[in-house]
Amino acid sequence: MKINSQTYLSKIRVLLVRCCFLFLFTGMFYACSNIRHLSESAYLYTGAEIEIESDSDIPKKRELKDHLNEALYPDPNRKFLGIGRMRLWIYNVAGETEKTKGFKYWLKYKLGEPPVLSEYVNQENVSSLLKNRAFNRGHFKPMVSYTTQTKKKKAKVVYQVEIRKPYRIGEVYFPEDSTDLLSKIHALKNETLLESGEIYTLDLLERERERIRIALLNQGYYYFSPSHLFFEADTTEGEKSVTLYLKLKEDVPDKSLKPYRIHDVYVYPNYALEDSLSTSCPDTLIVDDMHYISRIKRFRSYEITKVIYLDKNELYNRDDHKKTISRLIGMNAFKYVNIRFEQADTADSTASLDMYVYLTPEKINSLRFEVSGIAKSNNFVGPGAELTYINRNIFKGAEMLTLSTYGNWETQVGGNAEYLNSYEFGVNGRLQYPRLETPFKIEENRQEFVPNTFIDLGYTFQQRVKYYMAHSLNAGFGYEWKNAYTSRNNLTLISIEYYQLGKTTELFREKLEQNPYLASTFKDQFMVGPRYSYTFNDQVNTELRNHFYFQGRFDMSGLLINGVLAGLDALQKGNQETDSLFGSLYARYVKVDGDVRYYQNFKRENKLVYRLFAGIGVPFGKSPTLPYVKQYYVGGTNGIRAFRARSVGPGTYHPPDTANVIYAQTGDIKLELDIEFRFHIMGVVNGALYLDAGNIWLIKETEDVPGAEFLFNKFYKQIAVGSGFGLRFDFSFMVLRLDLGIPLRKPWLPEGQRWVVNDMFGYSGWAGENLVLNIAIGYPF
Repeated sequence: MKINSQTYLSKIRVLLVRCCFLFLFTGMFYACSNIRHLSESAYLYTGAEIEIESDSDIPKKRELKDHLNEALYPDPNRKFLGIGRMRLWIYNVAGETEKTKGFKYWLKYKLGEPPVLSEYVNQENVSSLLKNRAFNRGHFKPMVSYTTQTKKKKAKVVYQVEIRKPYRIGEVYFPEDSTDLLSKIHALKNETLLESGEIYTLDLLERERERIRIALLNQGYYYFSPSHLFFEADTTEGEKSVTLYLKLKEDVPDKSLKPYRIHDVYVYPNYALEDSLSTSCPDTLIVDDMHYISRIKRFRSYEITKVIYLDKNELYNRDDHKKTISRLIGMNAFKYVNIRFEQADTADSTASLDMYVYLTPEKINSLRFEVSGIAKSNNFVGPGAELTYINRNIFKGAEMLTLSTYGNWETQVGGNAEYLNSYEFGVNGRLQYPRLETPFKIEENRQEFVPNTFIDLGYTFQQRVKYYMAHSLNAGFGYEWKNAYTSRNNLTLISIEYYQLGKTTELFREKLEQNPYLASTFKDQFMVGPRYSYTFNDQVNTELRNHFYFQGRFDMSGLLINGVLAGLDALQKGNQETDSLFGSLYARYVKVDGDVRYYQNFKRENKLVYRLFAGIGVPFGKSPTLPYVKQYYVGGTNGIRAFRARSVGPGTYHPPDTANVIYAQTGDIKLELDIEFRFHIMGVVNGALYLDAGNIWLIKETEDVPGAEFLFNKFYKQIAVGSGFGLRFDFSFMVLRLDLGIPLRKPWLPEGQRWVVNDMFGYSGWAGENLVLNIAIGYPF
């Protein structure tokens, strides 16, 4: 019996929606009845609330309240979507079990959550913690009281925190320069964090001590600790003012009072944990005044010693220490990097350190085979396999050669259009140098991060069954470098891509004949020029509550090759072809886009994520359109998820035959805004509610694609809007994502009819025709 895959998936989507709503509302109903499982004297603890009272205005009140809230414990049972306590409900309905394994045990104790009772709350201890926190924020002599409010077997605690006007920092006195160490500490006064008028906080004092420690470490005081310093506070000299005296403890060890210089440096480039630590190996070389100890000549010694920034007879410097570790790790040649210091025995008893650099290399040659599930942003999913060979030291300078070959079989899912099969095969190679390779010498400063030079070469074969086969070649040369932990630059000085449309089917040729604009995007052509991308991502900074991400990209083709061919034409007096390269056209365009994201984190793994994407590509010269592979599209697993990939736009355009023209719906301009609320459900299961909006447009309208031109007075009326909910299964090594998209606004409909929210209640077949189920790996952004 033949099964219609489109009808089958439509039924799955409808069933999934009904099951989700049934589960949601059933769970909410029973979650409200959790209290009936409690004993007569027990009360379910629903949380605590803090009320701050003061006789004056409270500066930074919200920040203070957030700080106090962190002291509250225990946490009440979690709510699902802020309504019912689903995990507690599961715990209750699972019933009793004496076994320590099995499904019932797993359901009750892994998915479920036992009740948090009011008797578990130690109000006195929490009150003490609140007093300490208020005191440490400058509110001296705080008063804390509490009341327990009960209603229908539920209890919550209200803490009343009474505070006065906070104390502020007045004068700050650093120790006099009676010794060499104290003089260095005194010299740091001009950069102090303790500004007069700032609210007194314990955290600020600790950060000031740490600042001084780091400054002294960079001046050779290797053994100095912030615990050697303390502050005396005097509150008698002014109204709500604290005078601070920074002092050095009397019992500081003698070694902490001295600056240390580097004596001898020992480098072990092939160290293993079981090796002895002998410094008298007969294979020792003296390289840059360092003892380079290696029985195996695996690396060129200079490539390692030149990134060790602590030199013989120099003062120890913490920044150079960190830079050395970062550079050695960034070479990607070592599994472990460890640097140890010991006090040196010197003839003149000077304060000196011997430095030991232990480097455990990665395996030079490795071969990896991976079988994975492929999930692309254009809704193509399927199995894939990749074989990768890596040589991490091909020229004995930690150069990395990576060769890979892969193959995928994919089918398009989601929406109601024709389901397409695709085959893809590719071979890629990259040679990466952990340094800048240039035709002229560049003197590198003591940078913390390794700049890389790369050479890329690759080939891809793609077959869209029933449509076409395509070949693409790419080559590139460029540099990658980081300015900080949060930023990365990628500059491809010269990128060469060649796209060739191979064998096509009669059906696809008919589509190209009917749509000259689409045909022009599929022409065989070269793309030659530079590319640059800059990425900023502060998610590596765990001290920040919220995070920001930005990626900007620039791509240009044709300008350089056009200039070269024009110069050759001038030399050959008009005999040089300037419109093609090796008999094929070359594309002329400039493309710029930006991706901005903001991650707003709340308690209990909940967060709001905002994304704005804007991009434009402008063809110029004799190129009427952008190449198809460079055009924008919307929809799919990482875009507007209520629509299939390439099923919206450009503008108000909507092809009459939606089953076979997915390749036509691309554009030169893209705007997209996404908002997603992510929340934890239970175990590895997370949920999301999202809203996506956007569209694509053409720079200029064509007869083949009416309504596609970007116009400032119309584009905002042509926005597609979709919403939905999803599940994310976070297995730590992989995140499997299911998103069910619901279209809310269709821009191709006549004005006044584009909002289609009411349609979902209009007829029984709506769900099967409109819902889009997206299956993907990883988060959308």
